[in-house]
Amino acid sequence: MIELKEYESYAIIKLMREEKANAMNLDLIEEIDAAVSSLEKKGNIISVIITGSGRFFSAGGDLGEMLKLDETQGRIFSIKGQELMESIERSEKIYIAALNGPAYGGGMELALACDIRIASRDVKMGQTEINVGLVTGWGGAERLIRYAGRSVASYLLLTGSIIDAETAQRLGIVHRISDNPLEESIKLAEELSRKNPEAIRAYKHMLSINSFDLEAIYFGRIVSSKNGKEAINAFFEKRSPRFS
Repeated sequence: MIELKEYESYAIIKLMREEKANAMNLDLIEEIDAAVSSLEKKGNIISVIITGSGRFFSAGGDLGEMLKLDETQGRIFSIKGQELMESIERSEKIYIAALNGPAYGGGMELALACDIRIASRDVKMGQTEINVGLVTGWGGAERLIRYAGRSVASYLLLTGSIIDAETAQRLGIVHRISDNPLEESIKLAEELSRKNPEAIRAYKHMLSINSFDLEAIYFGRIVSSKNGKEAINAFFEKRSPRFS
């Protein structure tokens, strides 16, 4: 259900349920989670790109599977999705959502769990759960409040409205719009691979904790480290840094 490709400094996870608009059932969630866990152990991988096959990034949770769930199974389905999103959000890797097509419901939740979102010009996005009588199950409401603010999140969640790429960018949900989001994401991943990996890991930790004390700890650790000194020296010497 996914295609995982690893390159020198980045990896690409492609959702491969094209016939179901990349709707996410439990099997797909578990496959993505296994890939995330595997990549976390790869020191050479700095960034991970998530994209979809076909016309959709992801239409969201698989409604056909949801119809079969009782309350306990529904809670498990929600928890499994939450755990995946938290694994992505708390990863030391930079996760980039290359939005090749619409991202609805759980598909938008997956995109919001990533650090950076690059969208095709014709992308549509929406937390559309309320349109089928449901609510977000994988942390989408909380993340939407965090990124777009409570007022915007309230409107989008309560109405199930679908927004275009330009609106999403204006609201801070999408960072870049591109004619080829996957190609743009690969270029960004290659650019990120030239940055100090220790600083990247520190920022990922700080962004998940929001702590001034943690910022001071990491600054002291990194500015005094071998890679930190190398980065500063490279700046003064007008050359590319060589990180260890």
